[in-house]
Amino acid sequence: MGTNLIPVEDICAYHHVEINFIQSLEDFGLIHTTIKKQSLFLPVDELTKLEQYLRLAQDLEINLEGIHAVSHLLNQVQQMQEKITALQNELNYYKQFNQHH
Repeated sequence: MGTNLIPVEDICAYHHVEINFIQSLEDFGLIHTTIKKQSLFLPVDELTKLEQYLRLAQDLEINLEGIHAVSHLLNQVQQMQEKITALQNELNYYKQFNQHH
């Protein structure tokens, strides 16, 4: 068993959440789990997303549909931020180029 997988049972116990919630997040395509030896596991790189969704659900009492919408908007914001960074880098390159000529 790889160390990059966390048993979903352990996550549920630690975060005091039902396994149904995690399965629902997967049904919405928000996280991805894997089954090994008839047990459900979460890849370590999915843990941050899962914890973010748990906070939205528990702290802000947002339902699964709302979490899906928030996730979609956060992804759009991240993509826009990456585009802005790329455009800033390109602009800085041309500013630097123009200063030398």
